[in-house]
Parts: sequence; structure tokens; C-alpha cells
Amino acid sequence: MSGEIMTIISALVAAIATPVGAWVGSRLMRAKYQAEVEQLRAEMKDKLAEVKSHELENVRKASDILMESIVPPLKTEITKLRNDVQRLNKALERIWGCPHVDRCPVKHELLRKPKGGEGTDAGRSGGTDGDGGNKRKQHGDKARDDPDGDDGGVDSDGD
Repeated sequence: MSGEIMTIISALVAAIATPVGAWVGSRLMRAKYQAEVEQLRAEMKDKLAEVKSHELENVRKASDILMESIVPPLKTEITKLRNDVQRLNKALERIWGCPHVDRCPVKHELLRKPKGGEGTDAGRSGGTDGDGGNKRKQHGDKARDDPDGDDGGVDSDGD
């Protein structure tokens, strides 16, 4: 009988140990896979941070290239334009001292009212006075006027 009890006990131990062993093994494997997954996630985060770092570096390099290759030529061009405008202003100021000021075509062009060309609000204001909404007076409100008051007149034929 003692052989039978041993057989029964070993059968019971085998019947219990097999599922318990499988369960313990699956728990250990799951813990192992969880650790691997966490490690892969950490590596992925590191790679994403590295990619973002490279993107930021590329943007910085692009802005440096922009600042080095585009901004200096623009500054040079702006300086040239400012100098040209200053020269033009000086030349325009000298018109009034010219002995030919009465018949000066440049002066007449400057004093003439713009006709719907560049820099006017023609067609936008909806004015009905026939001058495209330009309400500037003919003689009294000019940007540049003859200091003597006798400029040959915009309406006069000074030719």
C-alpha cells in the first residue's frame, strides 16, 4: 500500500506542479518581455529626442545660412537706396534755385496731381468728384511749392 500512496502522491504532485509550473513560467516570461518592452520604449524615446535635436540643428543651420547669405546683400541694397533717395531729395531741393525753374519739366511733373497711377487711391475710395477720390487742392496743398509763389502754374503753359 505504501507503493500505491506514493504513486498517488506523485500523481497529485505532478497534476498540481505542471499547471503551477506553467503559470510561474508564464509570469516570469511576461516579466522578461515587459522589461524588454520598457527597454525598447526607452531606446525609442532616445532616438526621437536625437531626431528632434538633429531637426533643430538643421533649422539653426538654415537660419544661419539665411542670415549670412541674404541679410547682408539686403542691408547693402537698403543703404544704396537710402543714398539714392538722399541724392534725389538734394536735387529736388535745388530745383527752386535753378534759373530755368519757370519752365522746368521736372518741377511741373512733381507738382502735377497723379492720375490713377501708382500710389493713388483711385477706384478705391468711390469718390464722385471725378479725381479718383484725391481731395488735394490744386495750388495750396502741394508738397513742394515755389517759394516766390510764382511757379508758372500747373495749369499754365510754361513751355
